[in-house]
Amino acid sequence: MASTQTMDGNTALARTALVAGEVLIPGTSNIIAGNIGAGLGTLVGTGVAIAVLAPLSPLLAGLAAIGLRINSYKLATTGTSMMTSVRDIMPSFDAPKNTGTAPKTAN
Repeated sequence: MASTQTMDGNTALARTALVAGEVLIPGTSNIIAGNIGAGLGTLVGTGVAIAVLAPLSPLLAGLAAIGLRINSYKLATTGTSMMTSVRDIMPSFDAPKNTGTAPKTAN
C-alpha cells in the first residue's frame, strides 16, 4: 500500500509559488529560499546555455533550460542537487583499492 504525504495549505502555496517563479525566471526558487548565489548562478547558467545552444539545437537548449530549472527547484526545496541524487542511486564502479603491499612469493 502506497503511503501519502499530506501538506498543509501554506506548504502547498509556497511550493506553488516556487514553481511559478522558476517557470518565469530561472533561479527564482533559490533566491526566494535564501540561496542568492545558487539562484543567480542558475539564472546566468540558463541564459548562457540558451544563448550557446539555441542556434545549434533549439530542442537541446530547451532541455538544458528545463533541466537547470528543475535542479534549481530541487536544490531550493530539498537542499540537494540533481547530480547528488543521481550519484546516490547509481552503483559505485570504483576499482578495488590497492593497499600498496604486494603478495610475498616463496623462493
